[in-house]
Amino acid sequence: MGNKRDFKGVWIPKEIWLSPGLCAAEKMLWAEINSLDNDFGCVVNNDHFVKVLNLSDRQVQRYLKRLKEIGLIEVENNKFKNTRKIVIIGKWRRTPDETLQTIDSWKKAIVDKYRAE
Repeated sequence: MGNKRDFKGVWIPKEIWLSPGLCAAEKMLWAEINSLDNDFGCVVNNDHFVKVLNLSDRQVQRYLKRLKEIGLIEVENNKFKNTRKIVIIGKWRRTPDETLQTIDSWKKAIVDKYRAE
């Protein structure tokens, strides 16, 4: 399954970039996950990270584990479907498009209500 990707380049928040507790590869892996995290989460397999980041499979496993342990990502494995979903957590978590549309409709309703008064 391919991921819809909103890729415009690499952007790493200063808190991630300047974190002395993360190695460069962990920072790049986080940025790659962030760019692939859409309404369904990031659903690529380790081979994707191996190819894009020029890492070994073992390095990818280790860095994913570390990002999970320090609370930057969540990893959800579905053993029945043999799939994995990775999502960014914390202040950089993606808000689904449907939620943003709902918020916009609430804002419009509030503005319309006060204009009518």
